[in-house]
Amino acid sequence: MPAWYGARALLRTSPSRWFATTAFADTLTGRRLLGSLAEADPVGYAACCDALATYDVRSDLAGITAPTLVVAGSQDVATPVEHAQELAVGIPNAVLEVLDCGHLAAERPQALQAVLTAHLIAFHTGHEKQTPLPERAL
Repeated sequence: MPAWYGARALLRTSPSRWFATTAFADTLTGRRLLGSLAEADPVGYAACCDALATYDVRSDLAGITAPTLVVAGSQDVATPVEHAQELAVGIPNAVLEVLDCGHLAAERPQALQAVLTAHLIAFHTGHEKQTPLPERAL
């Protein structure tokens, strides 16, 4: 398959959209993530992009009753923090955590694990109605 065909063609520009620094693309995790993109079925990837382009459920956010953690990357150019803030405000009792990363929190696995673990522990210990934490960059 030619390099210009399908998702493989996105490999040149994806690091700057996915990662806070393009140097992360050269790490083992970065190479694996970009490798998955290169192997994606081009028709399926395009269909996913088309679906996401028109997917808007903001009017339904108030109906979410599950304990919700919204995680954003402080350096995410693909989905800015403002989008995550809109989700967190729209979902009752949602908690927003902003990590120092780009679009993929895989750049900060320990920080992501910490916020996910804290969220799950709070739910498991009966704190179903969470008190939103102040936004902070981890």
